[in-house]
Amino acid sequence: MTDSIKIYNAKENNLKNINLEIPKNKLIVFTGLSGSGKSTLAFDTLYAEGQRRYIESLSAYARQFLDKVGKPDVERIEGLTPAIAIDQKTTSKNPRSTVGTITEVYDYFRLLYARVGTQHCHKCNKPISKMSASDVIEQVLNLPENSKIVILAPLINRKKGSFADLLESLRGKGYVRAMIDGVMVRLDEEVELEKNKMHTIKVVIDRVVVKEENKDRIAQDVEKGLKESFGELEIEIMNHEEVGVEKHNHYSEHMACFDCKISFEPLEPLTFSFNSPKGACTSCDGLGIRYALDMKKVINESLSIDEGAIRVIYGFNKGYYFKMLKAHCEAAGIDTSVAFDTLEEHQKKSILHGGIEDAVFTWKRHTLTRKWEGIVKIAYDMIKDEKDLGEYMTEKSCSDCGGNRLKPSSQAVKVANKTISEIITLPIEDAYKFFHDDKNFKYFSNQSQMISAPILKEIKERIFFLNDVGLGYITLGRDARTISGGEAQRIRVASQIGSGLTGVMYVLDEPSIGLHERDTNKLIKTLRALQEKGNTVIVVEHDKETIEAADYIVDIGPNAGKYGGEIVFAGTLKQMMKAKTLTAQYITGKKKIDYVHNRPQEKFIEIKNVTINNIKNLDVQIPLKNLC
Repeated sequence: MTDSIKIYNAKENNLKNINLEIPKNKLIVFTGLSGSGKSTLAFDTLYAEGQRRYIESLSAYARQFLDKVGKPDVERIEGLTPAIAIDQKTTSKNPRSTVGTITEVYDYFRLLYARVGTQHCHKCNKPISKMSASDVIEQVLNLPENSKIVILAPLINRKKGSFADLLESLRGKGYVRAMIDGVMVRLDEEVELEKNKMHTIKVVIDRVVVKEENKDRIAQDVEKGLKESFGELEIEIMNHEEVGVEKHNHYSEHMACFDCKISFEPLEPLTFSFNSPKGACTSCDGLGIRYALDMKKVINESLSIDEGAIRVIYGFNKGYYFKMLKAHCEAAGIDTSVAFDTLEEHQKKSILHGGIEDAVFTWKRHTLTRKWEGIVKIAYDMIKDEKDLGEYMTEKSCSDCGGNRLKPSSQAVKVANKTISEIITLPIEDAYKFFHDDKNFKYFSNQSQMISAPILKEIKERIFFLNDVGLGYITLGRDARTISGGEAQRIRVASQIGSGLTGVMYVLDEPSIGLHERDTNKLIKTLRALQEKGNTVIVVEHDKETIEAADYIVDIGPNAGKYGGEIVFAGTLKQMMKAKTLTAQYITGKKKIDYVHNRPQEKFIEIKNVTINNIKNLDVQIPLKNLC
């Protein structure tokens, strides 16, 4: 088996018949001027040929599902191993992706909280406990006198199927009614359900009024309902407004808060998934953000209505609403020729939220009379139908879940006295300290310790790698769309180290981009760990520290574009110290960049109150005509 990779006559893009031999299982840096051909050699030649050979090794059936990779312009490459490219592409554009999900750490969090988490009531924050049948009976009997209640046993919750056998079984047991998808139906009539749609079925145990003489009957009904639905019971109060209580009450023999009269479903990993209805916040559907109409974008207050102050109804194909607004203003005595900000407050309110005057106007030779409902309602109605109106909306953090994407009940579960939301909002370096401090888990029972040990081991490893590549400052709950190219690349490096693959050729594109010098050594250490597992790591890089840490350096030049594409040096750092290439002269210090300091600072760009990602109310002045 060869211990090197040999390239013969590579001519892709600007490469000029390159012949090169590089060692396997080493940390190799491709460097040189921008545009000299580094990425062409690393990605368009080595990686592309590695991918092409792998795809050709698959069956014809498998290949039809994969994109075809063309052969790079190279005579041959010997000693090539399977290749993985880690470039500077953004990780994900999916609003549901977070740093935790793309690194798979969050999957282990969900498992940990589902298996050893302690449920707390999200209203009073007290630990919840199981509710016995007698407790449920007591709760129902404590409802106000003369409450007209329907006792329901939930059997099916949002599942597909026709459930003909279940309905027939209920008829055989003597049940007369059932609540199917929110509608009360008689079981002695024909009931046909579409098998491809989700259904919710609750059998009606009894309909009764809460009175002293009905206590025994209600107790029997509750016991019967709990038995029928394996510990679940629902009470619908038909005259809830009259007696002053909530219409719907849910009881469970599993887990419940006695003070707040709330029952909780058993924990499972999906309870903590914001991509599942079982865990996602119902207000934002698990996105953590909501879109709201931004009135500053909808209205330009310095313009008059005639000049287009109401942007959302002004312009091409918006004539209908514009004429309606003009007619309303005429009826309400609002001057449409003056700037919007000079109008009276009641006039602005009338335009935004509707007025009592009808709008009478001509549209396509027809005289129409319409009620003016206000710009706000019209804008929301238009946005439902037209996708291009997103420019008038602004993302805001969901107020119900605090931007954490999960239901309040899911956010109230605790492990080591911390909720899952508190963990994912910690910087990774703080989360790393938390999970590596055994004191935080010393109160686990023996059973919980046995269950959590393998899960915690996986969490610790993954968080360690993320912290080790210099990502300790970001949080696991951060939206993946806000991750920079350099951060995304380092996340993928950390994931690859955790995968434990060996005998692979990794190709990376400037992973040090965006890193502070303090963290560059961490990155080099991580790349070295990847190489020490038995992998060849090829890095396209300009960073001096990374070049100096490499086992083998390939300098491509001598210039960019058509004047590049040649190997001007290939060897170790010790050999490079004697070379005369441009890169070598900067490495040895023979050439330096002269910086101009103390330029006059007369004018500034002022930025105030910036709050995004981890930036907190930042105020900053940036001097003009300076390199900042």
